[in-house]
Amino acid sequence: MRISTRKMVLVGTLLLSVVAWPFEKGQSDFTAVIQLLPDELKWNSNPNLHGLQTVTLAGNPSAPAPYAERIKLPANFRLPPHSHPNEARMVTVLLGTLYYAYGDKFDESKLKALPPGSFFTEPKDMPHYAMTKDEVVILQLNAIGPASTKYVETEGESKQK
Repeated sequence: MRISTRKMVLVGTLLLSVVAWPFEKGQSDFTAVIQLLPDELKWNSNPNLHGLQTVTLAGNPSAPAPYAERIKLPANFRLPPHSHPNEARMVTVLLGTLYYAYGDKFDESKLKALPPGSFFTEPKDMPHYAMTKDEVVILQLNAIGPASTKYVETEGESKQK
């Protein structure tokens, strides 16, 4: 029996939505149970990137511990070159197609189309950038904090979040 990629992504999304990592406020607590349905997620707007939203599923991105987060990018969105200091950042595309590349200058010709079910890593301090086209994209990020974002310097200015 052949299972379509779409069905596998939907099943995986459901499993991730129902049972996430058992961490609470950045502390390892393997007795905690978290169950979240998609309509229970409380998305937060990113003040630095208009339209981008995140929701922390488990853990605390500010703490030096594992956490799980969802990232929602609107249609026709450009994420400028930036990097993260985290030791481990692993991302799965859950919905839509993300166009993604590594580098410190946004070059649309280097973007790789990553459809639902795709996986990629963001190595420590490695600049990368992305964009969406005509659809919303939702990503699942599993990482170890503390998390922050450093945008690639432009015109002598450095931005940090």
